[in-house]
Amino acid sequence: MTDPPNMNSPKEEPELNLANRWYDQDPVLQRALEQLRQATDKQQAQVALNIIKIVVEHQMEEDTDISTEALNQTLATQASWDEHRQHRRWYDLHEALSSAIQLLCDCPEDLQTRLIPSIAQMIETTLQTEC
Repeated sequence: MTDPPNMNSPKEEPELNLANRWYDQDPVLQRALEQLRQATDKQQAQVALNIIKIVVEHQMEEDTDISTEALNQTLATQASWDEHRQHRRWYDLHEALSSAIQLLCDCPEDLQTRLIPSIAQMIETTLQTEC
């Protein structure tokens, strides 16, 4: 005899499947972004600026596949903000945060892997301080 279905377990809906989020592939980044999701707007804005700074500085310091000129061109040619917000991801509500997380997502994988620990630490430190 089979066990009856557990009525207390939440239904998994495709649009809520967390495994579809790109950052869930790295548990450190996932944890950091989940903490960031609960942060104040001011903390999120501060983290966004720091992520952009970290990524751009590393892009400039290293010989990566993306030049600063190409990075500027990519950012300038992205869809308008209104179109971008249609993604309805939690971080799309703030333009700077959306841009910062997308910039991190678009990094070459080896650079992203190296940046994640310092970005996670920066997020944790920022959230521990009173803004």
